[in-house]
Amino acid sequence: MRKLFLLLLAAFPMLLAGQNGCNFFEHRSFTIEKTSLNTTQSDFGPAFVNDELWFSAFTDAEIAALLKGESKGVFYNLYSAKLDVEGNVTGTKNPEFEDISKGFHAGPVSYCQETKELFVTLSNFDNPEIKNKVYRKADIRLKIIVVQKVDGVWKLKEELPFNDPAYSVGHPAVSVTGDTLFFSSNKPNEGFGGSDIYMTIRNNGKWGQPVNLGNRINSARDEMFPFFFDGSVLFYSSNKGENQKSNFDLQYSCIDEKDFGNPKSLDMFNTEEDDFGLIIHSTGETGYFVSRRTGGLGDDDIYKITFKGEYSLELVVMDKKSMQAVANPKVKFSDNVSGVLSGVFITRELPENSTLTVSTELEGYQNSTKRITNIGKSYGIIRDSIWVEKVEVGQKFVMENIFYNYDKWDILPESEIELNKLIEIMNDNPSWKVELGSHTDARGSDSYNEVLSQKRSDSAVDYIVNKGIETNRIKAKGYGETQLINRCKNGVECSDDEHRQNRRTEFKILEMDGK
Repeated sequence: MRKLFLLLLAAFPMLLAGQNGCNFFEHRSFTIEKTSLNTTQSDFGPAFVNDELWFSAFTDAEIAALLKGESKGVFYNLYSAKLDVEGNVTGTKNPEFEDISKGFHAGPVSYCQETKELFVTLSNFDNPEIKNKVYRKADIRLKIIVVQKVDGVWKLKEELPFNDPAYSVGHPAVSVTGDTLFFSSNKPNEGFGGSDIYMTIRNNGKWGQPVNLGNRINSARDEMFPFFFDGSVLFYSSNKGENQKSNFDLQYSCIDEKDFGNPKSLDMFNTEEDDFGLIIHSTGETGYFVSRRTGGLGDDDIYKITFKGEYSLELVVMDKKSMQAVANPKVKFSDNVSGVLSGVFITRELPENSTLTVSTELEGYQNSTKRITNIGKSYGIIRDSIWVEKVEVGQKFVMENIFYNYDKWDILPESEIELNKLIEIMNDNPSWKVELGSHTDARGSDSYNEVLSQKRSDSAVDYIVNKGIETNRIKAKGYGETQLINRCKNGVECSDDEHRQNRRTEFKILEMDGK
């Protein structure tokens, strides 16, 4: 049996699509609240069906009969309630499936959006005595049928081929592709005891032989209410207690490359009472489960979970020259929320769907600014770095790609890109004062080159001042051909590339940090 199960996993890699579901609860907080769907009797089996939440409950008349001690003709019925796009209940409950489920206990269900099929649990024989019995623990044999809508009406498509009146087959959980189905069954002589969870694969329209998920998932007690989430994690409920009446707890198991991993308990949802039937909306913002916890309206109640994703930033400031992290870095965020320094890392929480600007404020460095966003990113830790360079007064920086037309000093569009970088540097380092120097090659007279370079430097400074930099922070200087950086002086033959090295624009730090 185990070998067959592993072969099934290997043959259908769509089950191994990802691991996001396994990490779902990391970096999320949540709140739990009662819903308006509950009655004084058992309400259970929430499931997402299109834009509705389906579940099982009794009618008002049936509840009244149960309160009088009458149970004949009392059956669990299916209901639906409208949901908004985030999975929140917005409407009142409405009966569903009345014709098909009449005379049977109905629910829970599982819906496949891809195939438009609804997998429905129905009881497999007449109503047993259920007064003061929890449905899932009563000896009610179950079967699964598949229905589809025809002209707006649910019609029976098929009964699963492995249904059997001698035992239960119920609690379906279909994958988003519609070709993998999980369910719970107490089929004799095959399981580990009680009800176990099985898996079956549909190939060419036919369901294969169900395979027990093994003793990592199943125990000597009951495992029920599976829910397959994100192609990577199976949620279910187990009563691994001392006896068959022990309470159910929510569990989950992640699929790795070969098998289901060891299950983990969802302790954040479990209580000393029954907790089962967890489902999570595709948006990841809401979920529902069933509990008998203290404070409920009646027996089993349906609870809503609201999930809130959390982001945190781990930022390090790096020195370009040493390639090491800067010790005791100081930064400022555009939302004025400070980070916490832990070693060389600055950590802080980030609001959802936020984009922040972070600026370094370091003495002796060319400070930098960077935009950091969590838009479109998964919840969790965002690790980023911002690079700075240690500088000193008198240090020069060549500005690449500053071009002028021959014998002209007008700023060209391609030159604006580089000048805007200098503007950004000066904004990041508000205490700096700089000189913008323009240099020519040796061709042409010395006096002509000096005048031309001064005009070009003046033009660049005017551009920068017009962008908001104070005039007392930047000085224009034309050097002509007085500071050549290679051998190409007057009278020396040089290539165009060699002359181009001398035609450059530089900025020099005149003052920084008040020094």
